[in-house]
Amino acid sequence: MVNATRRWFVRVLRRGALAAVMLGCGGSQAAAPAANTANEARTDAPRNAVNKRGAGSVAATLGPGGGALELEEGPRVEVPRGALDAGQEFVLRLAQKTTAFLNRESERALGPTFSFSPELDATAGGKLKISFPLASLPEGWGDPALAYETASGDVVGGEDSTRTQWQYERAALSGGRVLAQVAGVTGLRMQFVLTNLEAQ
Repeated sequence: MVNATRRWFVRVLRRGALAAVMLGCGGSQAAAPAANTANEARTDAPRNAVNKRGAGSVAATLGPGGGALELEEGPRVEVPRGALDAGQEFVLRLAQKTTAFLNRESERALGPTFSFSPELDATAGGKLKISFPLASLPEGWGDPALAYETASGDVVGGEDSTRTQWQYERAALSGGRVLAQVAGVTGLRMQFVLTNLEAQ
């Protein structure tokens, strides 16, 4: 009788172990998609606004929440919420100084030359805000504008040298900054300029 009971108990234990192994296998298969989903969530684009500041150059991955990059030297670019569907890295940096406005009596460069790249069309979410600190217009100067470089399509010299031209977007004083609102950026250089009223 004791042997029969022992054999029955061993059979129950073996069945239980087999069931546990089968459940364990099934459980790990069911858990695999959840692990993948967690990994995808970690690499997802930022949903909230991302704001970063740096000297000379600053980079950040922006997503549907938009955000702002700002240089200690003054330039700031704000990307509106909804302008991006997915995460993308942007860089705001000081750029090679342009001489385009040095020989014109009617204009004066304001602040450093800078770039915001890559190219971005923000029409889906509203306009980009590009600004620079300016408490008031200097005496004799008015009509601030944002000059931005565009490629004209002609290659000059080598593969990396492209002919460019400067376009203008109106700007205005707002909250201690000169502010331009634009539908997009080219990824090339930008420069705030002031109009010389006396030279007109």
